[in-house]
Amino acid sequence: ALFCGEDDRFGTHLEVYPRNTGEVYICGIGGSEYVDASRLRRGELPPSEVGPDPARVEAATASFSEMSRRLGGKPDVVQACMRPCLPDALPIMGKVGHIRGAYISAGHNCWGILWAPVSGKAMAELVIDGAASCVNISKFSPGRFSNSGVTRTGGRGRKMGTVPVGEQW
Repeated sequence: ALFCGEDDRFGTHLEVYPRNTGEVYICGIGGSEYVDASRLRRGELPPSEVGPDPARVEAATASFSEMSRRLGGKPDVVQACMRPCLPDALPIMGKVGHIRGAYISAGHNCWGILWAPVSGKAMAELVIDGAASCVNISKFSPGRFSNSGVTRTGGRGRKMGTVPVGEQW
């Protein structure tokens, strides 16, 4: 994998993943809109209607083509997805307090691929040993969203109204 810095010429922050099929997967194009849970519950964005922004695809194509003239050019497949981003922009990891034997590890936003090894190890330690020892996961506790009356807002991954914030990571 290749994790690129912010490309100010195109407003991208690409991640490049060569695959053993000869394909090259590129993501990290930025400019994402934050969709809160109430909009999802109302069904405002059915998965079939989530599509790529042509301007962002053009920006990613131009940025990658500058890196690799051989592999750059028009992409064969263009798609979009909704990536999980919790209100405080942190993942949720830990034991689900009110359900016996239930654990959760989700919401890693665009860092899921990078954090997968340590998240998997921490969750395995939690399930098997009762606590994660390889990393402190207390800040990621599912309980932080309980009815304590405290909700953190902002953080990385949030679009701020009409303010152009560039890459949403």
